[in-house]
Amino acid sequence: MEVNVMVQPQWQQYPEVYEKLALVQTRLADRTRLRVPPVNARVQAQVKAGGKMLRSGLMFMLARFHSIDNPALISAGAAIEALHLATLEHDDVLDTAATRRGMPTLTATAGNKAAIYAGDFLFSVYFELLAEAAPTVDNVGTNARIMHRIFMGELDQNAVSRGTKLTVHQYLRQISGKTAALFGLAAYQGATLSGASAAEQTAAYRYGRCVGMAFQMIDDLLDLTGRPTQTQKPRLEDLQNGIYTLPVLYALQQDDGTLAALLDQIGTEDQALLQAATLITQTGVPAAENLATAYTSKALAALAAFPAGAARDELRDLTKRLLARTK
Repeated sequence: MEVNVMVQPQWQQYPEVYEKLALVQTRLADRTRLRVPPVNARVQAQVKAGGKMLRSGLMFMLARFHSIDNPALISAGAAIEALHLATLEHDDVLDTAATRRGMPTLTATAGNKAAIYAGDFLFSVYFELLAEAAPTVDNVGTNARIMHRIFMGELDQNAVSRGTKLTVHQYLRQISGKTAALFGLAAYQGATLSGASAAEQTAAYRYGRCVGMAFQMIDDLLDLTGRPTQTQKPRLEDLQNGIYTLPVLYALQQDDGTLAALLDQIGTEDQALLQAATLITQTGVPAAENLATAYTSKALAALAAFPAGAARDELRDLTKRLLARTK
């Protein structure tokens, strides 16, 4: 069946990865067809939009060290994208999000029930594709354990009410499950299904997890330092919604009470949001940038376990570009 796909241009400089990602999108589009037309239309639109495909893209970048041509990698990549989409569908319900990837969300167009069931359906697609890709029962077990971490991260995040001042440790635990575990799984699957050694598989998971940690920190920084044209969301949206991310938490560690008072006034005093953002940018952003840089360095160090050559050099360069988007 012919399926129109849209793979991000950033992958074109790696032709073999670009080709595999197109096959992943086609496989996922074919497996996610539903009998309810309005729900099917929205799910298919999200699949074909593709997003950045960072997780499955990194999976194939890791597979290049050995054999990128294992057919199981296509199913594994589609499984990872299905799992990611499933979590996004549920996030949209919880966040009452109106758009995703520049398009109306399912929860906005068909309601929460349809979106929740579509998310559940995508989880089932993940398991079906995993059954095709997993080479051993142990591999299924690894996927299950990482999926457990993802859900625990989501539960940790959703247990936090608006305006809750977390500790930095609590924040790191949240993003370790919410974001980093799926990056780790993608890298691990790329290494495992391409024939990597046990040491390389461990290093791949470490690499992916550290990339995911830095990626989420940088996303949080962009709420304060980014341009809406780059982030595709309003500036200071997290802060206005009472979501206290890493730069806010670091700024609160140095606060004499001024920032805390401003945070409490957001929503009632028009100037409080901008004043709080200025303080956080001065006192919290530098420390958050330093920690994101530290995780980036850890990710790059993990790549030392892999053979020197073009595949490693290109993955190092891609990682640096991916984790340098702070403005």
